[in-house]
Amino acid sequence: MTRSETGKMPDLANDFYAPLKARAAEIESRYRVLTPNSAALFDEAKKLYPGGYTRDAIIRNPYAPFIRRGHGTKLIDCDDRSITDFWFNATSLPVGHAHPRVVEAVTRQAQAGSAFYAFSENELQLAQRICERLPSAERVRFTNSGSEAVMVAIRLARAATGRDLLIKFEGSYHGTYDDVYWSVAPPVDHAGDADRPTPVADTGGLPSGEGRVLVLPFNNPEILRQVMAERGKDVAAIIVEPMANRIGLVLPETKFLQAARAVCNDRGAVLIFDEVIAFRLGYNGAQGTLGVTPDLTTLGKVIGGGLPVGGVAGLASVLDISDPSRPNRMAHAGTFNANPITVAAGSATLDELTPEVFSRINAFGADVRQRLRDACEGLPLQVTGAGSLFKVNATSRQIHDYRDAVTVDREWEQLASLALLNDGFMVTTSLQGCVSTETTPTEVDALIDAFSGILKV
Repeated sequence: MTRSETGKMPDLANDFYAPLKARAAEIESRYRVLTPNSAALFDEAKKLYPGGYTRDAIIRNPYAPFIRRGHGTKLIDCDDRSITDFWFNATSLPVGHAHPRVVEAVTRQAQAGSAFYAFSENELQLAQRICERLPSAERVRFTNSGSEAVMVAIRLARAATGRDLLIKFEGSYHGTYDDVYWSVAPPVDHAGDADRPTPVADTGGLPSGEGRVLVLPFNNPEILRQVMAERGKDVAAIIVEPMANRIGLVLPETKFLQAARAVCNDRGAVLIFDEVIAFRLGYNGAQGTLGVTPDLTTLGKVIGGGLPVGGVAGLASVLDISDPSRPNRMAHAGTFNANPITVAAGSATLDELTPEVFSRINAFGADVRQRLRDACEGLPLQVTGAGSLFKVNATSRQIHDYRDAVTVDREWEQLASLALLNDGFMVTTSLQGCVSTETTPTEVDALIDAFSGILKV
């Protein structure tokens, strides 16, 4: 099977996926019976939000559950069901829900005031922790989301280089900024050649990316070198995920990251690592784990301790372009940048995540992945992930890049996810999950048993 093929599944795979898909109506019916209050609330949501949603990440069929509270690893929905969380709001809660240290920090700051038209000491503490941990971090600038962090990082790169062109990789998601919302999940029949993909808009309303965005295959150092040899003088930045989330929580090959570092050095471009999720791979982030240092790092999720947050960390020579004393500086405002409550929660979370804690939860994550692989042995399923994260991919093909990832049977993954939710386990609709510092071996045992039961259908 060549890299450019869409990857029709072998008959064996189709035979495996068919029984669960044949039970789709039964699985959905059970969900509706278990969640009548969520169903009623979703009907109200449809009157207020377009299609019932104001946040695409939680979309699921027939509707997402409504949660009343969370503590540790447990969610309680509006039907009083207890659900064991294995996604923790898209990995943003590595110490679980309502962790006492985080709650205490948030409460203390909320009582002192929620927002000021001035500095707070909390923001310095969080910035110091980030600079201590990330090899690339000499300066930090806070934002309110990972998407905004990416936007600021790209603007910094363009200001630093005087160039416009951004290189991103097919299948990678970097938030909702216009210049990165290309070829995140493109239909392969519209995406062109696998070696030189055609940029495909992933949403309506995008302006043309011509001259601004170039899409290349993920994990292909040879093509990256070729393109930089041809276009390097136009390239402001290369943005890459050191763990590709939408492709399937896949770590890039070291030689690919090393090639990105080398061509940026050679051509004077800025290398941006999107560590909005990958920062939780280790105490020193993904860059410390993988041994390649970018110029800029975009952050979010973990550094907010469960509150909205984003940040750009990196070289002083690049970030100082936003120094207010500079002429023609890169401007960036934000009423809630470095919000005192958010940064207090982020500092409390990072303080919990010591090197010893990272070693423990990463070992736990590796154990979960191995147990899932054991359960999937001989089946057209691939288990991926790193650190404390895991994913089950409904394909017989090993995942290396987007053209591999697109072969997964999404319908099977979504049904398996809903069946797990019926059994009281929260993972994404694409079967991504993670463990936290609060996750127990008993909870993992129960998850593996429930998933193994689905495989026997």
